[in-house]
Amino acid sequence: MLNRLEISNYALIENVNIQFNKGFSTITGETGAGKSILLKALGLLMGERADTTVLKQSEKKCFLEAEFDISKLGLKSFFEENELDYESTCIIRREFSPSGKSRGFINDSPVQMTQMKELGNQLITIHSQHQTLELFGQDFQMDVVDALAGNQEDIAVYRQEFKLYRQKVNEQIELKVKEMENRKEKDYVEFLVNELKMADLDNVNLQDLQSQSDKIENAEQINEQLSLAKSVLENESFGPQVGIKTILEAFESLKDFDKRFGEIHSRLLSLKIELDDLANEIDNTDNDVDFGDGEAQEIKEKMELLNSLTFKHNLSEVTELKELRDKLEGQLSDIGSVEDKIAQLEIEINQHKTSLAKQAENISKKRKAAAPVICESVHKTLAELGMEHAELDIVFEKLERLSINGTDGIVFNFKTNKGGQFLPIKKIASGGELSRLMLAILSLLSSHKNLPTIIFDEIDTGVSGEVAAKIAAEFVKMGNKIQLIAITHLPQVAAKGNTHYHVQKEVIGDKTTTAVVQLNQEERINELAKMISGEQITDAAMQNAQQLLKIS
Repeated sequence: MLNRLEISNYALIENVNIQFNKGFSTITGETGAGKSILLKALGLLMGERADTTVLKQSEKKCFLEAEFDISKLGLKSFFEENELDYESTCIIRREFSPSGKSRGFINDSPVQMTQMKELGNQLITIHSQHQTLELFGQDFQMDVVDALAGNQEDIAVYRQEFKLYRQKVNEQIELKVKEMENRKEKDYVEFLVNELKMADLDNVNLQDLQSQSDKIENAEQINEQLSLAKSVLENESFGPQVGIKTILEAFESLKDFDKRFGEIHSRLLSLKIELDDLANEIDNTDNDVDFGDGEAQEIKEKMELLNSLTFKHNLSEVTELKELRDKLEGQLSDIGSVEDKIAQLEIEINQHKTSLAKQAENISKKRKAAAPVICESVHKTLAELGMEHAELDIVFEKLERLSINGTDGIVFNFKTNKGGQFLPIKKIASGGELSRLMLAILSLLSSHKNLPTIIFDEIDTGVSGEVAAKIAAEFVKMGNKIQLIAITHLPQVAAKGNTHYHVQKEVIGDKTTTAVVQLNQEERINELAKMISGEQITDAAMQNAQQLLKIS
């Protein structure tokens, strides 16, 4: 429900603050007074694109604000999904700077225009003779049938599962694309993994291999030097082992004569042990250099493989090659898991399809059972609105695939004349006929569903006084269930409103402004009389106006 609308510095409006009431309200005013400005301002608050040339004073900011009671509209999920504070009273604000920049707010939180539009569509609907496009849409037509068929809970459950079903279908499609890409690289990844496995990286020490390789490459030089060292140590004429042994024997005989001789003997003994150990070490090292042809070839091949792999992958350490191998093996595992996920998703998708198909069948049965009742009810209302021969026919089409609405397609066919042909609504040219059809449908819908605020913009244009009275009666009936606002030029309609607002132009100095006032009883009588007789109000017009208000 729209509680309040404030407009500042927009078009002819300098500043207005309108407090709206529940039920049925009417807005009147002369042509050009500014009634359409109110609708345009509401449109901007609902996220429509703006023309900043309409700013009343270009040096000032334009300010639009509307307050709504949304406690009965079930909009908590919208606020949660958009991370906005939810309160039963919602304030939507839009500001335009002199430079033309626009900002939108929902409960003081800045939002995008798409968010304002999404919320606005659930707060207000505006209908005129030239704007009944909503009536053409399959979604609107299906929502009407579902509401009147009592399908609202069923379709909500169905759509929740359908959303999950579509998510899984899309996920499977993405995985299948990924699988196709994986197939192209799987063979190459397997080749790289096998190549790295052949290197036996867990049992290889690159430094040891490098050392062995260096020994093989320089075996001749190493053997020459080792032989030289051995010959020097073991030379009978001047080898250090022989000399130390001779000296050690000399001091063996002297150590008892002097303490210092004993110390020298001990040091010589240590030196002999060290030289013997060195000789043994040289012998052992000599054996390390002695590689067989097969072993040398194996070491060489291992080194070539490791060097090739490190160069190929731009790495330097065996540990890095191990990490690469593990990573590639993980990729192969992921490729395999994609196939498993696709298979699992196929099972889940089929389960959802089975469940959704059963739900859709149940929903479809209820729709088809409700369709004749809806058509009959609309026919009766249209007859009351002066279209005695108008009829609605709801046609269902079986869809091959599941959709957000189940397995039904829908078309509202309509004929206006007796013996005429049923045609899709969008092929009907008369705006007045479409407006009354929309009124009949919304009137029926308001009895079964919490609707947002509905504004009818002069849909009674061109109708007779008798039909106008019937339209007004329909407005009153709807106003007992929802908030309805009608912009009208007809006194029969204006008199029926619980609240009557008047839009008027005022010239103050050299400026023309638009004001909106709520009329009291006396002002309503004068306004209705003027609508009946024109500027020159007659006594008969006054009496007629009083009678209209008395009846209302």
